Amino acid sequence: MVVVPPEYVINSTLQVGTIYKFEAPELISTDIPHYFIIVGIEDEDNYLALCTTQLEKKIKHFENYSLDFSGLVYIKPDEQNGLSDDTYVNCHDYYTISKSDLINKCSTSTLSYTGEVSLDHYTQIKTGIIDSHTNDLPEYLLSHPSDEVTTTP
Repeated sequence: MVVVPPEYVINSTLQVGTIYKFEAPELISTDIPHYFIIVGIEDEDNYLALCTTQLEKKIKHFENYSLDFSGLVYIKPDEQNGLSDDTYVNCHDYYTISKSDLINKCSTSTLSYTGEVSLDHYTQIKTGIIDSHTNDLPEYLLSHPSDEVTTTP
């Protein structure tokens, strides 16, 4: 069996739109692994949106905190994203984790690369973040790799 170095895994997959599944009790107060989507990167900091499959709980949370439901984005599982269940992204919150912490989680086998969200799904997430009255991530961080303009000399 070939062992891929954790640095390689993170360096080759870390970009806006990537989905990782990992344990993050320091972020979300549970040892249960959750899916996170990279929604922004700035230097060493990576900004994540939390995913859930528990729609009813999330609806109650949104109602209790009077959050706009445009900040709850549905992602259908497919081969590209690697998700196995209907998944919902809360665009009203975000979490920050360093690249070195991602590498450490990968080295302890508490992180796995799942896939990538489509540009369409990412655009919905980006809109949900921008429209949120509680999420203060600056718009300039929310650039998907497909948004990059390439020019040839």
